[in-house]
Amino acid sequence: MKRALLALWSLPTHIRFWIGLGHWLGNRLPLLGLPLSMIVDRLVLVFYSLDVASRNVFVPDLRIGHPVGVLLGGNGLRSRGTLVVNAGVKFVGRAPDDPDYLARHAEKRVFDLGDNVVVGSNSVVIGPVTICDNVVIGAMSLVNRDITEPGTYAGCPARKISDAVSQAWSGPGVALPQGRDAKEANP
Repeated sequence: MKRALLALWSLPTHIRFWIGLGHWLGNRLPLLGLPLSMIVDRLVLVFYSLDVASRNVFVPDLRIGHPVGVLLGGNGLRSRGTLVVNAGVKFVGRAPDDPDYLARHAEKRVFDLGDNVVVGSNSVVIGPVTICDNVVIGAMSLVNRDITEPGTYAGCPARKISDAVSQAWSGPGVALPQGRDAKEANP
């Protein structure tokens, strides 16, 4: 019961709810859905400082712990699983006249991300780009090319710095238990 209440109280849960509501409104209601979705998106911007076009976000497990300054954009963000986005991350398009960008924008697939992708604070991802499963992008990195191998990437532009991928951000142990259960979870 305590965990359920804490989950309902958490900021990522609220953000997922509002993005889900905007996505549902924008894609399911024929006439009023788009304006209502845009209103929900502006409310998310005002209350959470998260700039999002929720009707173009297709991520089953989106985790944004600190939404301040995050730009998810309206270009089409897709993931097959968990996507962790930290504060200040920007997903932006390359150029409005780029043929690859225009083709992927029409399909709402400018950013095609795999499962267990973590994007570090203040990083910029310039699309169109595809990122494979199990990738960690370090803080203040610039991703302007596809990432096809799992690992840890950092720098400007982002380069692979390690084959190791920490599951600390996206694994099952993200929400550590409080109190007496904490010793059992972290021996």
